[in-house]
Amino acid sequence: MIADDITDYYLEHSQPTFTASSTASLNLPIIESWRCINISNHVIIRGQIFNHPKYPAGKSLKSSSIQGCLAKAGRVYVTTKNSMYELGTPHPDFAGDVQDWMNNPDHPPVEKLTYWGEA
Repeated sequence: MIADDITDYYLEHSQPTFTASSTASLNLPIIESWRCINISNHVIIRGQIFNHPKYPAGKSLKSSSIQGCLAKAGRVYVTTKNSMYELGTPHPDFAGDVQDWMNNPDHPPVEKLTYWGEA
């Protein structure tokens, strides 16, 4: 797995805000403003963590090696050896093709993929 694999998976499986907000979250920690980084033969995600019992909201996070991705109802999740995270909105410098996708008039505007306080 390389960083582009996670990027592509996110683009293929995430849904615009108005769709994802109507589905229940798995109530996992959420990584916002995230980027995938290739380090040696591993992929990590850097971003800001929210909804985590050990860290304050917005704290910078560097994940351990990403083991896999999955999607459910328009939300995208990544797994590490011991954790699972929801991927929120990517970092603005995420990748040029993401900006093109987000600015494409065929796609509704993406404001924020995750919402707090869902039941």
